[in-house]
Amino acid sequence: MIVDTSLARNFAIAGWADHLRDLCGGRILVAHGVLGMDPEEPGELDRALAFSERETQRYPAGSAELARAVTAELALAGLIARRSMDLEVLLPSVHELSMAIRLQDPALREWRRGLGMKARRLDSGEAVSVAMAVHRNLTLGFDDRDGRAGFHALGGSRCFTTLELAQLAVSRGLLSEAEARRGYERLRTEFRFFGPDW
Repeated sequence: MIVDTSLARNFAIAGWADHLRDLCGGRILVAHGVLGMDPEEPGELDRALAFSERETQRYPAGSAELARAVTAELALAGLIARRSMDLEVLLPSVHELSMAIRLQDPALREWRRGLGMKARRLDSGEAVSVAMAVHRNLTLGFDDRDGRAGFHALGGSRCFTTLELAQLAVSRGLLSEAEARRGYERLRTEFRFFGPDW
């Protein structure tokens, strides 16, 4: 399974990175761009970490906002530190890059609509994740509705959202339903995740 930035971020912040690894079959796969190949090359997860680091400077000591920012910072740093261990960055092929560009090109709005996508484009991490999942016949971990529509229209088969993977973790005994619900609701109420109700 290849996962995009949003889903990787959510599982890290919820404290479920090990569960994500287990649900992914022992290795978390992300596209190049979601994370760089090495620490010198930032990706979307690095930018999410940098945002959390800036947030820790904004809030006063002892505040709930600071506690949330520190939680996110530590969780994302921990996830990124897994690179080359059980977090693998995949390089896209030329064909996959071409598809990713088409999923972002403003001039191809009608083509994307034909795939069942709304007018907006995917961001670069979403687009390359979809393209790689389709072309490599990988399961996709992805929250964006447009991206999921495009993935299926392009021939992708299995796709899980954060909610669906949390529920799968429950069914596999990795999380109790109570802790999964609690963690998922915390993502929605405290960490700006706009997923559906449990």
